[in-house]
Amino acid sequence: MTDSSQTRLRGHLVAHYDTLLSRVSARLGSRERARDALQDAFVKLSGDAVLEDVRHPTTYLFRMALNIAANARRKDSRLLGFDEVSSLLDVPDEAADPLRVMEARSDIRIVKQVMAAMSPRRFQICSEAWLDGESTQDIAQRRRMSLRTVQHELRQASMEIQRALARPKVVALRQSGSDVS
Repeated sequence: MTDSSQTRLRGHLVAHYDTLLSRVSARLGSRERARDALQDAFVKLSGDAVLEDVRHPTTYLFRMALNIAANARRKDSRLLGFDEVSSLLDVPDEAADPLRVMEARSDIRIVKQVMAAMSPRRFQICSEAWLDGESTQDIAQRRRMSLRTVQHELRQASMEIQRALARPKVVALRQSGSDVS
């Protein structure tokens, strides 16, 4: 398109804007989208594109506006909507907050206390199974015990720990009268 044909098309768009707007609006189903498409067509005609002379300027501008609107719709469909962005932002934070850290430390302290109170044999079996990752079969063979005995010791230790963790945790409060008003 030569510079003079671009100027003529821009002039044609301005002169026949209302007609083009109503046709493009009817096709797109939105007057606002039609205005945007025609505005983008006017801007595009101000660019450096080089094309042949146009025989039917109204038809050419109509198709140009529809193509611009279709490209905009495809571009918008690739973007996330408000609801999609909101759902992504509602991802729970898996990082440990101070309360969770405090509870975990309290639970570890309880487990250590329970394990310290276990018999030496039960403590050793639990350490080998839970900390070292050894199988019950290997523990039984190395200690020359039955598999059932090793499983029984682990089950009993597990039940002791579960009971201790299920108990309500009591926090000692300071008895100082200076803190009370």
